[in-house]
Amino acid sequence: MLEAAGLRVQLVNARDVKNAPGRLKTDKLDAVWLAKLTERGMLRPSFVPPAEIRRLRDYTRLRTNLTRERTRHWSRLEKLLEDARSAPRALWSGARAGG
Repeated sequence: MLEAAGLRVQLVNARDVKNAPGRLKTDKLDAVWLAKLTERGMLRPSFVPPAEIRRLRDYTRLRTNLTRERTRHWSRLEKLLEDARSAPRALWSGARAGG
């Protein structure tokens, strides 16, 4: 969203930010402090892949999650069917033993 507006965006490792001196606690002052650190070159930006690669990663992550969900549902269905098949046998064997 910020990139689409023409702003230059940097991703910075939180560990690097914590190690910088003069940390303030409010969001507004924190934003000013981060801007000053960036202007002075005290923060090293991390690699951010191009938008096309990020979109591809999102699709890959979505596919992985959907595959995992599908497998989970199939496992639940198999268990349900196995339980349904064994329930009548258990009832039948209990009835024969008691009768």
